Amino acid sequence: MHDTAKRSAIQVLSQERSVRAVVFDYGNVLCLEQTLEDMKGMALVCGIPHGRFSELYWKLRPPYDRGDIDGPAYWTAIVGQQELGLSRDQIATLIKLDSESITRPNQGTVQWAELSHHEGFPLTLLSNMPLELSRHVTQSFPSLSTFEYLIYSCDYGSIKPELSIYRNCLELLKVAPQDILYLDDRAENVEAAARLGINSVLFDTVEKTASRVESRFDIPVPSYGRCRQSSSQYRSTKRRPDRMESD
Repeated sequence: MHDTAKRSAIQVLSQERSVRAVVFDYGNVLCLEQTLEDMKGMALVCGIPHGRFSELYWKLRPPYDRGDIDGPAYWTAIVGQQELGLSRDQIATLIKLDSESITRPNQGTVQWAELSHHEGFPLTLLSNMPLELSRHVTQSFPSLSTFEYLIYSCDYGSIKPELSIYRNCLELLKVAPQDILYLDDRAENVEAAARLGINSVLFDTVEKTASRVESRFDIPVPSYGRCRQSSSQYRSTKRRPDRMESD
């Protein structure tokens, strides 16, 4: 019985895939979801009922995230749907409120990123985000200082789940798709990355996502206040994989 159990354990370990780099989505992964109060505050400045505002906020978002339009054009387009206008100060307030609504850290994921960084895994951010918000996040989210690459959709003219932004990510990292672990809270984004061979896991809660990752990949994960360490080569040497060069 003992030998059988030992062989089974070895088989499980052999099925775990090696990972050389970890790519995190930002919204609802590294940061907490926007609150109802966040959305109501922006709706109030726009003078639009909350329900209608939420609909327009997301419907008109893709060109803003892609970098096709800037903040003033985005907010003008939203209120224009209701035949309203905005002053320069109101637009500045909306950009500020929008930026602040996405800078509350999801502490469990932040700790996971810090653990991965400590264990020698290069970190990359891959996020749909417009110019004004991306610059605010870069300056206001301290844990991003440990990330080697910050890939914002506005800088590449492409948004997830379009395949081109994932290809941009692969070109930048110079790592094979099968050596990357990617975490995102949207199924369509996970499926798109998987089509290119990237190991992609849907993120919901830190606990559930860590459990799914732990069963499939050789990488440290947080688990109810404790962390499973990575393979012995990382534990014993704390050696970083070969640094990835940018273009």
